[in-house]
Parts: sequence; C-alpha cells; structure tokens
Amino acid sequence: MRRWLVPPKRQDDYETFAAGVLYYTLLILLGVALIFALFVTSVSQLIFIPAMIGVLASGLYLLRRGRLRLASVIFVGGFWLVITLASFSINGLRNSSISAYAIVIIFSAVLFYNRAVIVLTGMSILSAVILFIGEMAGILPLRTTPLYLPDRFFQQIALFAAAGILLSAAARVIRRSLLRNREHEAALRERNRELELEIAERQKAEASLRNSEERYRLLFENIPIMATVYAEDGKIALLNNAAARAFEDTPENLQGRNLREIIPEENAEEAIRDQRRVMEEGKDIISEGSLVLPDGRKVYYLRHVMRMPATNGQSPSQVLALTTDVTEKYLADRRERELALTREKNAFLTEFFSTMSHDLKTPLTTMNTSLYLLKRAQTAAQREERMLNISEQVTLMDRYLQDMLAISRLEYLPGLDLQALNLNSLTEEVVDSLRPRLESKQHAFQFSGQPDLQAVQGDEEQLRRLLTNLIENAINYTPDGGHVDVKTYMHDGRVALEVKDSGIGIEPEAMPRIFERFFRAANAKATERSGTGLGLAIVKKIVETHAATIEVSSQPGEGTTFNIHFATELSS
Repeated sequence: MRRWLVPPKRQDDYETFAAGVLYYTLLILLGVALIFALFVTSVSQLIFIPAMIGVLASGLYLLRRGRLRLASVIFVGGFWLVITLASFSINGLRNSSISAYAIVIIFSAVLFYNRAVIVLTGMSILSAVILFIGEMAGILPLRTTPLYLPDRFFQQIALFAAAGILLSAAARVIRRSLLRNREHEAALRERNRELELEIAERQKAEASLRNSEERYRLLFENIPIMATVYAEDGKIALLNNAAARAFEDTPENLQGRNLREIIPEENAEEAIRDQRRVMEEGKDIISEGSLVLPDGRKVYYLRHVMRMPATNGQSPSQVLALTTDVTEKYLADRRERELALTREKNAFLTEFFSTMSHDLKTPLTTMNTSLYLLKRAQTAAQREERMLNISEQVTLMDRYLQDMLAISRLEYLPGLDLQALNLNSLTEEVVDSLRPRLESKQHAFQFSGQPDLQAVQGDEEQLRRLLTNLIENAINYTPDGGHVDVKTYMHDGRVALEVKDSGIGIEPEAMPRIFERFFRAANAKATERSGTGLGLAIVKKIVETHAATIEVSSQPGEGTTFNIHFATELSS
C-alpha cells in the first residue's frame, strides 16, 4: 500500500515535481470519482463518471510505468474532453464542470510547455464562446437537467483538492529551491573562503618560488663550474659567469651566439653531436677532452651533458652542459704517471742489470773454462767438445741479448706498423723455422688452420715474435716424444690462436706470475736451464699492444694451453 502512495522518481528535478503533482492529483480525483459513483442519480452521471474514472485510472497506470508524457496527455486531454462533452450535452454554461477548465489549463502549464497552455486556453475559450452563442440561439445545450447538490459538492472537492495539491507541491518546490539556494550560497561562501586560502597559499608559493629562483639564479651565475644551456644546433641560450670568463667575455655578449663562433670547429662539432645525442636518446653523456681557448691556453675538461626538462607540455628542446676545468688535475696526474713510469723504468733497469749480470756471468765463466780446456785438449774429439760447449754459450748469450732488445723495443715502441696479416701463413713460417727443434725432440706436431680465417690487423714483426716465443716454449718444456698442437679459428667474431702442449705444465702457485719479467717457475728451471724469463713477458706486452686478450690453462705434468683472441680491426 505504501508503494502506491510514493510517486515515481525521475532523473530531472522538474519532471519529478510534475510527476508528483500529477500522481497525487490522479489518486485524489480517482478516489473522489469512485466515491461519487456511489451517489449516481441520473443517466448523465452514469455516462460521464465511468469515463472520468477510465481517464484517471489509465493516467495513473501509465505514470506508474514511467510514461509521464503519455499519462499527462491522457489526463489533460481526457479531462478537457469530458468537461467539454458534459458542457455541450448538459446544462451548457450553467454546467458547474465548465469551471474545471481552469484545472486543465493549470495542469497543462505544469506538465507541458507554454505552447500547450496557449492551445488549451484558446480551445477552452472557444468552447465557452460556442456554448454562449449556442445557448443564445437556443441550440445548445442539447438538454438541461436539474442541478444536484452532490454534483456541485463533489466537483468543488475535486477542484479544491487539485488546487491544494498543485499549490502544496509548488510551495514545496519553492521551499526546496530556497533551501537549495541557501545551501548553494553557503557552499559558495565556503568555496570563496577556500579560494581565498588557495590564493593566499599560491601567493605565498609564488613568493617562495621567486625567492628560490633568485637563489638558484645566484647559484647558477656564480658557481665555479662552467654551466651553459644550449638550444638546437649549438646556439647558446644561457650561460653563467664561469663559462663567460673562460671565453674572456660576458654572458650578455655570448648569449644567442653559436658555439662554432667561440671554440675551434672540431671541438664545436663534437660538442654539438653530443647535444643531439642527448636530445634524441634522452640519456646523459659524460665525456673528457681538451680544447684551445681564445687566449691560446689548452685546457682539459670533464663535461656532463643532460636534457633540460620540458616546459608547458612541450617537448624538451634544450640541453644543459656542465663543464669542469680539470687541467691542473690532468697535469698533476700526468706528472704522477711520468714519475711512476720513471720509477718503473729505474726498477726495471736495476732488476735488468742485476739479472743480466748474474745470467751472463754463467755463460762467460763456462766459455772461459772451455777456452782453457780447449788449449789443453789432447785429441780432436776433446777440441770438438770444447768448441761445441763454447757455441752453446754464445747462442745462450745471443738469446739473452735478443730478448733484452725485444722487451726494450716494446717498452718504448712509438707505434705499430699495422697491416692486414694472414695468421695461418705467419704461423706456418714460424713452424718451419722451428721444425729442426721439433724433430730433434721427436715431438708430434699438428697445425690446424681455419681456411676462411679473417685477416688480423697487426705488426708482422711483433706477431712473429709472439708465435715464436709461444711455440718455442711449448717445445722446450715438453719432454721428448710429446706433442705440440697449434690451431687458428674464429670465435665470437674474433680471430683466435691456440698453442697446446703435453709438457710439464705450470704449478698453481706460479700461475699469477708467469708474465712477470725474469720470472721462471721452479719446474721450468729444472727442465730448461737456458731460459731468460722474458719470453712470456714479451708475449704479454705484444698482446696488450694489439688490443688482444690471452688466457692460460694448465695442469702440472699434463700440459699447458695458451689462447689468444685478436680484434679483426685495430686503430694505430
């Protein structure tokens, strides 16, 4: 029952108001009509009351179904039609129902637009005029009936109820509008207060921002690091005092100029390339370099280039370059390196002469002894033995001298004589020169060269020395009847060389020192007494000068493997 007393809700506030007015009017009029039906006293009432009940009931049904527009049309149109038919057929202008035209006009104003109100008002006036003319001519009404008190009573109740509902609903809407307006005013006052606070906070933030900008401006202008903001293609957008002093000018004069106008073209193009890379990739670039300033000074710098943040939603179009003058540090480091190199050379020479004096003393003593014995030789066999011994010592001294010259040249080598070399052909030449030594020790030797091996960029003399030292080491430290294998191949786009033997191997504790000058492991000294301790140091130095890498793996008593990986391209 409660559900029938609640009017349907609409999305629009006015439609909700109109639907409520129509809903309660239909309920009351339908109730009045049903009660009035109990007091029917004439045939006309039997006709018009059911018609009125039908109009009211159908309008109420449609309204419950959410069809506000159709319910309004049926109610207003049906109500007007019933009033008009009753007035034209019974009593004419004397019919009290004709006053209900006012209800129809009022409801049309509530439920429809202004045009519908004008149309219904005009139709009602036209209906009254026709009735007036018809009655004056004696044509209308079609018939007259006695005036019954119940008719007037129930018609007045319906009129009063409709008017009361309409006015009550209108008053409620007005009160609701006033309350809503008051709420809006209160909300507006609160919003105004919040806006005033926001404005005050914004003014405070702006003042703080201005202070921060002033502090950062002072910091930017006066920091000792050279700071420059570049626009596209090297145009100077902003720079600080340190950067301007470096170019012996002022920030005002340098702003707007191009970097190419200030520093040498080569340095400018390099800097502009870095700026473009930062703009395109969004990654910072840190680089070192040197340039000649307008006053002729050569300075060394450390530069950090970064992209400036975007402003106003636009893509970033500027970069910030922070440049630190590291000339003093660079010169100090260079002096330190030169001093360290001098100390290293002195230490090397001290060690060198100490070792050589010891190592050369042994063959000289042996040679003197052999010469003494040669003078006292009684037979040709004795003289031959003494001569052979002297020859071996001369060969040993020559090896010492060759190794000393090789390590000295590598230490002070001004540059490499680079050329494209076929490592297979070079290896075969070295193997051919060492073949007598291989055969004398009865080694099984195998060389496997990859046919389509790429050329190596290197110094032929140095690489020949490297191959000789590695293969000769493998021969010397492999017992008679062992095997030595040499292989070339491509690995990860690089040319690789492998020298493998089945010799005495290297003890684990000696492995970290095998590339040191004059170092020889204990088992190496016991196996080959004529070694200089410079062979692997020379190999290591040649590997470094060719930007190659060397790896060693060894098992004592089982053999050693050297792997070298060369770059296919090498800048001189």
